[in-house]
Formats: sequence, structure tokens, C-alpha cells
Amino acid sequence: GPILPWLQRAARDLKLWIVAGTLPLPPDEAPEAKPHACSLLIDDAGQRVARYDKLHLFDVEVADNRGSYRESDDFAHGQRIVVADTPVGRLGLSVCYDLRFPELYGALRQAGAELISAPSAFTAVTGAAHWQVLVRARAIETQCYVLAAGQGGEHPGPRQTFGHSAIVDPWGRVLAEQDQGQAVLLASRDGAEQAAIRQRMPVQAHRRILSSDAVRPIAVE
Repeated sequence: GPILPWLQRAARDLKLWIVAGTLPLPPDEAPEAKPHACSLLIDDAGQRVARYDKLHLFDVEVADNRGSYRESDDFAHGQRIVVADTPVGRLGLSVCYDLRFPELYGALRQAGAELISAPSAFTAVTGAAHWQVLVRARAIETQCYVLAAGQGGEHPGPRQTFGHSAIVDPWGRVLAEQDQGQAVLLASRDGAEQAAIRQRMPVQAHRRILSSDAVRPIAVE
């Protein structure tokens, strides 16, 4: 369709790297297969640098006008994490509902991520309850910058999304935020400060992953 060529032209014309997503795209090797909800990374020459297929699909019940969401009816699950080098640091890709799964973000950090993108369309209900908490938590625990573009407004379905796009730094500080409406949010990445945060609090080196064999129930008499 017209979306990908438009994104490539925009990246070339504006000399920008663009994280675009999500887009419904079939697997590259199986164009007739069920599509994935994809986030694409386009460089400033208009070339596709990376593709992330959303791992966690939104199959939930929500107390809003729509009530039920079944993303897996239309999309297939992704199978791998994706990181890519950019001019401002190593970027990990994620999408929306992924924010609820910290193990994904831990894997992105382990793969060298310094920034993590999270284009999202949280519902008004789930967003009001959890969006800002989750975005800040993922930034704090990974010690990464989180770039969280949040769709906001009224949509067919009916569906209402929460908005509140934000850029959060590795200490969990909200550097820029837009509640609703179109906006451009800007923030600088301070690589030296990020390195210092990671050095002073080396959570990645301290991480201990326990196997199920290490978990023992406690008997209560």
C-alpha cells in the first residue's frame, strides 16, 4: 500500500530516522500468511533498518464502550526481540501491550538497548490506570530512554485512546509529555549521564534469574 513508500519519502526528505508503527504486514518470507502488527525503523536515506513484529497481542476484556479486544483474530504473534544501532544510540523496539511484560524490556537491555520505542494506543481506561506507571517503570528498570508515542482520541469501534505521549529518561524523569492532540516532543539523550546511572546502580550485573526448580512452596500448618 501507500504507507511504506510515504514513510520512506518522508525520512529522505526530512533527513530523519522514523520509528513507524504499527503497520499490518505479512512475514517477509510468506506474503500470503497472517499479518503481524509491525513497527518499522526507517533511516534518513529511506531504507528499512529493522522490523519488529509485536510479541504480545491484546486479547483482553476492558470496562469501556467496546468491552472486548481480540488482536490475535487479525494478527499473528511475533517471535523475536529487535534492537538496531541509530545515530543517537542502540534502539530496542516494542509496541503498546508489550509494556506490561518487563521480561521483554530486560531482554532488550541485555541486547544493548540504550533507548526503547513504544508506539501505543492504550485505551482510555487502561491508560488512565497504568500508562504512565508502566512507561516510567520500564525506563527505570532498564535504565533506558523510553520513547512512548501514545495515540489519543475517539475512534470507530467505538474506541477511545488515552494519549499522553512522553519521553522518559533512564532515571524515570518525564522529559517531555503531551496529553492530547498532535505534537512534536523533543529531548536530548545524555549518554554520559546514562552511563553514570548504570555504573552507580549496576542492576544489569545484579540480575539473578531463578529457574522454576529454585521455587519451593512454603507449607503453612
